[in-house]
Parts: sequence; structure tokens; C-alpha cells
Amino acid sequence: MSTEETKKLLRRHVNNKTNLVTMFVDINNSTQMSLSLPDNEFALLVQCYAQEVSIAALGYGGYVFKYEGDAVVLLFPAEDDISKACENALKCSTTILEIIKEVINPIFRVHALPEITVRIGSTYGYALVVLYGNNLEKAHIDIIGSSISLASKIVSIAKPNQVLVGEPMYNILKSSQCMSNDRFIEVDLDPAKWKYLSHSDPDSMYRVYEYSH
Repeated sequence: MSTEETKKLLRRHVNNKTNLVTMFVDINNSTQMSLSLPDNEFALLVQCYAQEVSIAALGYGGYVFKYEGDAVVLLFPAEDDISKACENALKCSTTILEIIKEVINPIFRVHALPEITVRIGSTYGYALVVLYGNNLEKAHIDIIGSSISLASKIVSIAKPNQVLVGEPMYNILKSSQCMSNDRFIEVDLDPAKWKYLSHSDPDSMYRVYEYSH
């Protein structure tokens, strides 16, 4: 569950842009769980979930960027093969849902812990790698860009066990021979609440699609 390998990856791109698929995986109703469970039980629940999500990501060539409470932020490098990175992220999403259903929740039931559902939001784009300090090995490293910001917005509108992808990722997957286009459904967004513009067409709204897994 270490993020050291991610830091090594990002250090190679300091002060430059890099192509990434960014994915947020978030537990539904986690605040309510944290209030209803003893602290040690809630911590165990989050740790088990985060560990399994991290292992799943590694299996698809992903990296754990950071843990934010009960959210896990994953990166899938796309410098060499953009389509493959998008496909791997999507496959990882469905694997995470299967693991939660078939492995995590049965164990939680045995130990009298509540079953969980998650929301998953991903998108593709450029990110600028920035270093906060002068020491490449020790200074805090981060990424800045619309892709990570939009991924966090996309996951916030997802429903339980729903996989959502942003417009750029959808367009890449649509042209891929490995993914069936009929498994994507455009999400009906409320323009009063969703005010993000498309990168390809600044006069239209940024589109989000559900992947039917």
C-alpha cells in the first residue's frame, strides 16, 4: 500500500506534463458508518477495502497516488499506450466491484461489519507534475490539472457501485477494439449543478458516461 513507487514514477516527469488516467474510488455513506461504528472497526473496514483496491490497481498496471480518508486515488500511466491505460483502468473498476461483492462483503458479514458499496470515477488527460521544494527525493510531489479535478467531480455524482468515465476517456475507449460501445450510457447531467465545459468543444458541456459492467 506504499505510494513510493508512484513518487518514483512522478519524479521522472517533474515540471512536465504527463498523460494519465486518474481514478477515484470512494466508499458510499462512509460518514454515516464512521458515526455508527467504533473507531477501530471503521478503521479496519477502511484498511481492508483500501488494501484490496490497491492490489487490484497494481494488477492492471496502476499506481496508488494517495489515500484521502476512505477514498483511494489511482493513476494509470498513459505515455506509451493511451488506449491500453484506459482499458486497464476500466477493467480495474469492474474487478474492484467484483472483489467487494465476492470477497470483502462476505468477510465483513462474518465479522458483523456493514457491507459496503463504492463509487468509481475516472478520466484521461494531461497532468503537470510539480515539486514543492528543491530536494527531488524528499520534497512533496503532486499533480495539477483538469483530469484529476474532473475525476473527483465525476466520482461525486456516481451512484452506489456505478462506474463513470469522463468524455476524453470515453472517446478513447469508443474507438478501441476491446470495448463494446453499447456498454456505455451517457449520464443525464443537471446543467444547473454540472457547469464543466468540454475540452473538445468549449461551447458544450463536458459529458460523463456510465459503464455497464
